[in-house]
Amino acid sequence: MDDLRFRWLKESIYTILDINETDPAFESFLESHDGANELVVAKFFNEAKSNVDDENALIFHKEVFEELCEEDVEITEEEWIEEQMANNPDFDPNEEAAGTTNGGDEQHPPAGNDASKSEHGDGSTAEGENSPELPPKPKRYRKEQVMYLRTILYLCHDSYPSNLSQKNCVYFLRTTQGTIPELTTMEDADKIMIKYLDYGLLNGHTLYLLANILNKVYNPILTYQSDDLEASDSHRPDAVTDAHEKRKAKGEKNAEETEKQLRDEKRRQHEQELKLMLRDEFLIQLQKFLNQIGLTLRQLEGEVRLELPKDFEVEKVVRSNKDMIEQAETLVYKWNGDIREALERELKKTPQSPGPLGEIDWWRERNITLSSLYEQTKQEHVEKVLEKLEIAENAAPSSFRDTRTDLSKYYFESKDNVKFLSTLERHFKNVTHGASFRVVSETIPKMMSALRMVWIISRHYNRDERMVPLMERIANQLSERVARLINVRTLFSYQPNEIIEKCTEAKIMLERWKQSYYEVRAEIEQSGRDSRWEFDNKRLFRLTDHMARTCDDFIAIAKELDEFYGIFTPELKSVTGKPQKINEILDRVHKVLQSIENAPCDPFRIEDYEKWKMVLANYTTQIEEIDEQTKSFTSESFKSLRSAESAFDMLLKFEKNNTRTTIQDEMNKRFVDILKQYDNEITEINNIFQHNKNHPPINKNQPPYSGAIAWSRSLFRRIKHTMLRLHTKEALMQTEFGKQIKSYYLRVAKEMKAYEDAKFTEWRTRTEQILPSLQKRNVLKELPVAENQNPFTPRYMIDYDPQLNEITTEARYLEQFDYVLPETIRHLALSEEKLKQIATQLKTVLKSYNRLIDSLEPHEQALLEDHLKLLKRNMQTGTQRLPWTSTNHEKFITVTSELITKLDSTVNQIKKNAQDIHMFLDEIRQCNLFREPPRNADGSLIHCREYFEFVEYQRRQDALELQKKYKLIGPLITKVEGLVFNTNTSQSSKMAAYYAYWERQILSTLSELVTENLKTLRDTLENGSKPLFQVDALLVVPAVAMQPNQNEIIKLFSQTMRDCVEV
Repeated sequence: MDDLRFRWLKESIYTILDINETDPAFESFLESHDGANELVVAKFFNEAKSNVDDENALIFHKEVFEELCEEDVEITEEEWIEEQMANNPDFDPNEEAAGTTNGGDEQHPPAGNDASKSEHGDGSTAEGENSPELPPKPKRYRKEQVMYLRTILYLCHDSYPSNLSQKNCVYFLRTTQGTIPELTTMEDADKIMIKYLDYGLLNGHTLYLLANILNKVYNPILTYQSDDLEASDSHRPDAVTDAHEKRKAKGEKNAEETEKQLRDEKRRQHEQELKLMLRDEFLIQLQKFLNQIGLTLRQLEGEVRLELPKDFEVEKVVRSNKDMIEQAETLVYKWNGDIREALERELKKTPQSPGPLGEIDWWRERNITLSSLYEQTKQEHVEKVLEKLEIAENAAPSSFRDTRTDLSKYYFESKDNVKFLSTLERHFKNVTHGASFRVVSETIPKMMSALRMVWIISRHYNRDERMVPLMERIANQLSERVARLINVRTLFSYQPNEIIEKCTEAKIMLERWKQSYYEVRAEIEQSGRDSRWEFDNKRLFRLTDHMARTCDDFIAIAKELDEFYGIFTPELKSVTGKPQKINEILDRVHKVLQSIENAPCDPFRIEDYEKWKMVLANYTTQIEEIDEQTKSFTSESFKSLRSAESAFDMLLKFEKNNTRTTIQDEMNKRFVDILKQYDNEITEINNIFQHNKNHPPINKNQPPYSGAIAWSRSLFRRIKHTMLRLHTKEALMQTEFGKQIKSYYLRVAKEMKAYEDAKFTEWRTRTEQILPSLQKRNVLKELPVAENQNPFTPRYMIDYDPQLNEITTEARYLEQFDYVLPETIRHLALSEEKLKQIATQLKTVLKSYNRLIDSLEPHEQALLEDHLKLLKRNMQTGTQRLPWTSTNHEKFITVTSELITKLDSTVNQIKKNAQDIHMFLDEIRQCNLFREPPRNADGSLIHCREYFEFVEYQRRQDALELQKKYKLIGPLITKVEGLVFNTNTSQSSKMAAYYAYWERQILSTLSELVTENLKTLRDTLENGSKPLFQVDALLVVPAVAMQPNQNEIIKLFSQTMRDCVEV
């Protein structure tokens, strides 16, 4: 099977329906109906849609049929002979054996049995080879009817058989839309397929299955899923303490954050309540549905029908017809027995659930059952039969009418009770499924008033034997709810405030039950008209009172737990420096809680009350031991405090919080230890100050004077903040030791203040002396002559003393320290940003200036002498007449920048013309004055004289081209004259140096041209690696004559070299 999804489906069906894995039922199912079933399954895998139910579900069931098939069965020779003799009396076995020996016919199985035929043939051959004289006997077969079990698989898709509930069915239900991806391996099939569908077995009555899965699976899950508020993540030991600290920290946040948190908390609580209300409403409707299913099942099981037999004719029931009278009498007695039996069965029934809703459902179910019976007794054919028998003076009708009277009494009672109890159903639902204890508490007074109305008006619930069981059911429901939601095994995993809140609400609910009862009872007694409520209080309140007391115990334990968490906080760990010891005490607290959680009894059971008292006594003893250990620990820890301020804050928190009384008394004795610690801290700070005041440690990038003042103030703040905190405890500072500490603190503080003032005075005096001279400096300074190579292009630097930066930084810090600065210093500090901006702009101007000067060649400097003088005069303004206090900085920077920009543009154009001239000179320098002629058409070299004629001709042509390039140089130099001097005479005396530079460049280029060409010719002749031309040679014995001869060739070379020089 190519698609592994089909294979997985087959294996699942075969496993659940117990089909043999070799059975071809699944393949036959896919092939049936021309492959329509395969298309349905493929569509189920590939095209599931949420709004088409039939395409999202597949239901399979199997049918097993017995099938007879005729087969050839192998038999022995003796059995075959007996059959032949039975069929043919004249049959002779000896003749048959002889005929076989002589090659007579053998009996073979049918051609369809290929395996047997092949086996037979092979065996004969083998035996013939081994014993040719004794041929083997033929195999004998006989036709027999064989019974086979055939499995057929059915799919319920468009229609469902009426007897489907009696069969074992396997269902597959898509849980997602879209396509199920094809599987790659069968190992991952289950993991992938269960993500897209659910499947299971249906093997019983459908209503029973539905009721069981709703009642045993979904109802408990939904009921317990949200009964408790979600458990906090902060579990003990450390997480609960941290959560407690977070709650404490809320009080230290500002009001706006706290208000926002409260709003968010209320919103979350509201959302939680809405979810619980929706869940409860759904549970109520689900319970109604379950009750209806149960009622339907019971009615199907015990339904009574008062029907006439098919052949019974009422008109024939007359006195004269004894047979019909007897039949009618028998029929009436049968009806009477059926009704009695059904009535007795109904009266034996008890409510299915222990709560008050169970009683309403019980009466409602009885009402439906008895209503059906009672209405049948009023049917026309029943009345006619009774009337005929009464006319015949038969006793059966009298007995029937007595039974019907009893039936009507119970029927009208149930009908009346359903009517009145339905007025209480809404209250009972809140008691059973209310979102919280608070909701139930609010419901109880209204419910009690409604019970009073039922007591007054109802004809059946106005007696103790009816009302007391109903109220007992209510009390049991309340008790069951508390026992379910407050589980001692898990209760103390919540935060203490959550435990207190939950147990308090439960206690209020239980007490409200008793309180409301006595209030309504008093109202009834005051009215004097109705029967009094003299119910058995033990049945109604014994258990609820016990559970309320137990909730009190839980609340007390939670408060003690909260008190311990309020003591052992991170602040205490940091103050004492003994976190391990604190954790040990907390571990003891948690172990005590574990003894409560693992108590060998149920605190809510009255029978376990004595055991619970023993558990509480043991708990109290251990808590007292922990109290003593805590007092000893705090006494030792506060003798070696780390921080007086944090210890003081912690003690103040203990005063505000609900700290245990024994611990609080011990903490109050620790204030003297805090004063001693504070005395040590002042001494330590004073020693640091005295030791380092001459060379104080200064922060990075902080100036010396303000840095020293900042260091002094940081030391002072370390003792000042603690003193301010101690002053909040006025009684503590009024003690003798407190006054000594305060005096010591003031002495150290005054000394630090005097140190700071001295530092400021020293700085102010020094600054007032040096600042005027620093401010009179000009913004620029010319570098020494040794660093200036050209008098027209001097170099400059910014003349800004770093002391100005230090003064402005000091002024800024000191002003933050609330010192009053002199006006000149303050003005300098205010202009700090402006001075920095001017310095940045001057750096940009000098960078442009230096870049321009560096780019000028000497001949260019001579050419631009007037421009450079103008720029120099402007720059000298910054070195002679522009101090830092001037207001003309921007004008100077603007004018200088414009001059530099303009000159830079002129220089760029001059350099562009120079590049063009250099390009022409490079072309002249690279010209080849000895060009080689091309070879002849046959590839041979040209003749000697032709060679020199070609070289001379090409040289003249190249010389003409070089003259054209040379003539282009003059206009370019004239263009430079126009750029620099705005003239184009080509005779400006100011251009003399520039002309001289280019004349030298041209002469050098021509010299290189001739020299390089002559060197190239010399190298070619000396190497002789390549022939240049050919000469004619004539053999004249005994010599060889050349044309032209060697002397002529030398003359030709000499002439061409002279022409090269003179070109």
